[in-house]
Parts: sequence; structure tokens; C-alpha cells
Amino acid sequence: MTETPFVPVARVIRAHGTRGEVSVSFLVERPDDLPEPLEVWVVPPPSGPRSGIIESVRPGPKGDLVKLTGIDDRTAAETLRGCMLVARPDDLPAALTEPPFDPVGIEVHDEKRGLIGQVTEVIVTGANDVWIVEGGSFGQVLVPVIDDVVLTIDDEGRSAAVRLLDGLIEGD
Repeated sequence: MTETPFVPVARVIRAHGTRGEVSVSFLVERPDDLPEPLEVWVVPPPSGPRSGIIESVRPGPKGDLVKLTGIDDRTAAETLRGCMLVARPDDLPAALTEPPFDPVGIEVHDEKRGLIGQVTEVIVTGANDVWIVEGGSFGQVLVPVIDDVVLTIDDEGRSAAVRLLDGLIEGD
């Protein structure tokens, strides 16, 4: 048995459709390797401890779509927005139990402007992810996660160096 009680598998981005599916950003390297069925827990739980079985995973327009048992309509799915889906390490292949990179909480420093804030959310798009960075003197800044913008990421130091494109900060 591993020492970590749970492994983050995915972050719920939003509800999708009317049948209880949620759009997720997987935090594991190869979501195709997830065993079926897989029991996951919702953290933080919307109303008391909550677990469910992943019934299906399919590609969606802005990321993968997941259907969990017991989440059968849009209202229930909306309560999961921003939550993490975690699983027991013993239920996952060994390759998926390594801690995943999660950018939420890292400090973002622009090479010209210095600290612009911390990543508070990740928007999953078809082309690339976008970090929502807040808490700095520039207000909310949307940072596209592309090679031309994100220069380095220090996972241990929980920081990222970026070169913001013109127009990403109001007043530029």
C-alpha cells in the first residue's frame, strides 16, 4: 500500500449538457490507462462525503467529458465545478500514482512586469490551456499556456516565468 491516501485524477471544470456529465482537466498523464470502473471521491465534497464510479469518459469540445454514477442532471453536475476527483492509489496503475502537475496556486512572474499573481483556475480549450491569474496589481490576467508565453515552470518552487503577449494586460 502506498503512503498517499488518494491521488488527484482530474479537476472538474464545468457541467456539460443536461445528463450530468462534467468537463474535466485530467491531472494524470494518460487518462486512457484509467481502469474501468474506477471509484473516485469528490474533494471538497459538495454536501458531505461523496464518491462515485466513473461510468464513461469521452472527448468533448473543450476537454474530456466524464459521467459519474449518481450525477444524473445538470444541477447535480454544477455542484462539482472546481472540485477534484481523487482515487485510491491501489486502484490505479503504478504509472499514474506519481503526483501530477497542477498549476493552480503557482505564482506567475512576467519578465518585464514582475509578479502578476497566482493561477486560480485553468481553462481547457481545444488548442491550449489558459491560466486565470489573479491577486496581483494587474487584476485578472488570462495567460495562454503556449511555448511563446510560458518560459519556465518551477514545480518545486511553485512559480512560473512568462513573457506576456501585447494586449494581455489592460492598458498595454
